[in-house]
Amino acid sequence: MSSSIIAASCSNTSEKPDGNAHYSPSEFDSTTTVGDDFYQFTNGGWMKSHPIPGEKSRLNTFDVLNDENLDRLKEIVENAQISNAEEGTNLQKIGDYYALAMDSSQREQLGIKPLNPILEEVKSMTFNLKDPNFAKIIAYHHLHLGNPFFAVGCTPDAKNSSMNIAELWQDGINLPNRDYYFDESEKGKEIIVAYKQMIANYLRLMEVSDYVRRSEKIYEFEKEMASLMNTKVENRDPQKTYNKMTYDEMKAKYSSFEWDAYFAQFPVKPKEITVGQPRFFESLFPLIERTDSVTLSDYMLFSTVNSVASYLSDDYAMNKFEFYSKKLNGVTERKPQWKRALDMVQSRLGQPLGQLFVERYFPESAKNRMLSLVEALRTAFGQRIDNLTWMSDSTKQQAKTKLAAINVKIGYPDVWEDFSEAQVDRNLSLVENFINLTYFHSMKGMKEVNQPVDRNKWYMTPQTVNAYYSPLNNEIVFPAGILQPPFFYADGDDAVNFGAIGVVIGHEMTHGFDDSGRQFDKDGNLQDWWTADDALRFKSVTEKLKNRFSQVVVIDSMKCNGELTLGENIADLGGLNIAYQAFLNTNRSDALIDEQTPSQRFLLAYSRIWAGNYRDEYLRQQVITDPHANGKYRVNVQLPMLDFFYTAFDITEQYSMYVPKEDRIVIW
Repeated sequence: MSSSIIAASCSNTSEKPDGNAHYSPSEFDSTTTVGDDFYQFTNGGWMKSHPIPGEKSRLNTFDVLNDENLDRLKEIVENAQISNAEEGTNLQKIGDYYALAMDSSQREQLGIKPLNPILEEVKSMTFNLKDPNFAKIIAYHHLHLGNPFFAVGCTPDAKNSSMNIAELWQDGINLPNRDYYFDESEKGKEIIVAYKQMIANYLRLMEVSDYVRRSEKIYEFEKEMASLMNTKVENRDPQKTYNKMTYDEMKAKYSSFEWDAYFAQFPVKPKEITVGQPRFFESLFPLIERTDSVTLSDYMLFSTVNSVASYLSDDYAMNKFEFYSKKLNGVTERKPQWKRALDMVQSRLGQPLGQLFVERYFPESAKNRMLSLVEALRTAFGQRIDNLTWMSDSTKQQAKTKLAAINVKIGYPDVWEDFSEAQVDRNLSLVENFINLTYFHSMKGMKEVNQPVDRNKWYMTPQTVNAYYSPLNNEIVFPAGILQPPFFYADGDDAVNFGAIGVVIGHEMTHGFDDSGRQFDKDGNLQDWWTADDALRFKSVTEKLKNRFSQVVVIDSMKCNGELTLGENIADLGGLNIAYQAFLNTNRSDALIDEQTPSQRFLLAYSRIWAGNYRDEYLRQQVITDPHANGKYRVNVQLPMLDFFYTAFDITEQYSMYVPKEDRIVIW
């Protein structure tokens, strides 16, 4: 017996929703039963009709919508390119930068020449930590290029979130994650062989002698750095990564490096600084001191070229593509040149481009509909907090106070960032312009150190197909890019909107109350507002969710990292429950659409936003690096926790997705 997606008992007339917000049975996989693999049942037809293009490592609903946005952005940048815009305007900068990115013949002609002054300086470096010139050169690279050895940035102070503070963070490796260096599986070993080959290829192109042996030494140095680093799981703990001290205390603690010479290159000297991973910095400088200067020089050469290879001639760009795209992600071909060029524009001029995007494609009516959805979710979240059985009344009151304080940003910034000091010069090469724009962003960010936090600032561009929660600002942010089908239908069916963008809203809200976000108060300060007993009960129930995801085999013998993905999984489960509560509060109709009940359409909408196809290489990398579980398990592991899933689709004990009621997890 297969569970029907049609609720035959409902007598209402079937009707089509506005905005094409419906799910045709032709998009389902009729060979799979809804109670055994809901994800495959609901998305199988979509997946069959959306094969992964050669240029991608995956194709999911986010990517499809992003491609639609790219077509719109392409028209904008191509018009900017021929606009003869006034010098210094954002339109001129966007048009000229895109033109340079499209000029492959110039890049082939120049090769690595534009980078030579920087490379020659690296070759002449003395790797003496007490030499101020060493610190000065490292600062130059951090401001203009990449992050050799470590990274520095500006962040709201986690215990004084209205003020910005400088932050030191572990960095310096060129694999996506420190765990790659210690992966002893056959696939892991293959990746390391290919990585060393990529390093050797760069050295060979730069005419470095004995490049194979020297590439091995670079790898061993990076592996030693990786061994000093926190894991991604450790870095999810805000208490572990908050280690605040005065600037003078930091200098005394890591005294072998010339910090005054380093920060003299920045716009301000920090008064205070937080160190993300003290063990890393305690061991990093002794590691540098005991490493031979040739290896350190080679490491700097490799890191420099690798950071900008995509902006150089094809011999360098293809070397990077062959490893990072082909080997790590299974991509079989490069993106078309216009997409690569547009990516470059978005990486450095993303917000000015986004301003042009929303002027053309984001109506104010969509923003107003989103605001009403957010408030419906906020009300529902408060109701669910009131009804929690595991939380005491005193902590509930604190939770509701934090919920009420969540700030909401929708579509685009109220105040656009000033890009007047960003320079794009058509007389310079693409890589030189990239370096100059990187410096602009670095300096703009570091000027905020010791200053009050700008609450108007956005950390995503308006055209981004995503959303985020900031614990330090206690805010949820939904760019215009995601506020389109299949996530959001401005005039669409309530069931679909609550099941798609409604769950996304609830997801981001719940991040303020996941295992990490719950440690921040209503003002974004790292401050405990829980009773000890409530914290223990929270940990007990979230441990069950962690264990459930840790049992999932994603590919081969690789299992989902339930601890790394815990925050996102808590947010998904919370988002589903909160959005459904909001839907019940709002919905006044039980009308069928395509013979689907409102509850069915809600769940179909949720499943559809996670539809996707993935290459094996992508899945392996996702398990190692991504705090998000794969979309299939965001559906099939989460829905069995919901009582309304069982009633919506008549799920009984005979189906493999069935979970006994006493084993269903309820957190928020």
